[in-house]
Amino acid sequence: MASATASLLTCFFALTLFMLHSNVFHAAATAPSLYHSQSSKTWCVANPAASEDALRANLEFACSESDCAAIQGTGGCSFPDDDGSLPTRASVAMNAYYQARGRNSWNCFFNGTGLITITDPSSGSCKYA
Repeated sequence: MASATASLLTCFFALTLFMLHSNVFHAAATAPSLYHSQSSKTWCVANPAASEDALRANLEFACSESDCAAIQGTGGCSFPDDDGSLPTRASVAMNAYYQARGRNSWNCFFNGTGLITITDPSSGSCKYA
């Protein structure tokens, strides 16, 4: 009787392990594509600790090297210069540069004032590329 119980338990555990193993492989087969699509989207934003001078320099440089239409004229991220929006405008410009240059970590360095994020920083009408 003990031998039959041991055999039954062995079969039960083997079947359980097989099913868990199969589910892990099934999840692993589908998860990378989901993970890859999320991880491939990155944005460059200004470090909140960056000085105003650094942000202005980043803004000027990034706009001289990439398309800053979003923060100019009627773009969704165009704000008056004196309303405290410098970090947002600098972030949009820095991100435009980062995206245009291939989203390499060094394209978001900006002398240590840029940060790469996996969270879309877009807000309201201000959409980041």
